[in-house]
Amino acid sequence: MAKDRARPFSKKHRLYWVTVTGGMLLIGGINVAIGMCAYDKGPDQVQRIDPVLPPSSAQAPVHVPPKGMLGLGEIPIDVMRAFTKAHPQHVPHGAKKLADGTFELFFQDNGVRVARYRADGTAID
Repeated sequence: MAKDRARPFSKKHRLYWVTVTGGMLLIGGINVAIGMCAYDKGPDQVQRIDPVLPPSSAQAPVHVPPKGMLGLGEIPIDVMRAFTKAHPQHVPHGAKKLADGTFELFFQDNGVRVARYRADGTAID
């Protein structure tokens, strides 16, 4: 015999939804009553939290790489693509352009490691 899924509020199902709804209302009322009895009023004096903001003239510090080192924005795109392809879990923390046009990228991997690339992104090692 097929289940009657189309009429959940029919007389046949009234026995269930009335008792279930009544039970949920009873449980909700008991929870509210317990909460009202167990509620403890807090202190009368409330301490206000005033945030301390920096003055509007303050500027964010600018990271200047050490002398002879390149910033990450100065590394050519082809070199960065080759580095991220070869070392996907690492980020270079410094770079240096050598006299012959190659780039040395420094990164941490159980100590300081160096990766060398030409300007077109080919690895030198």
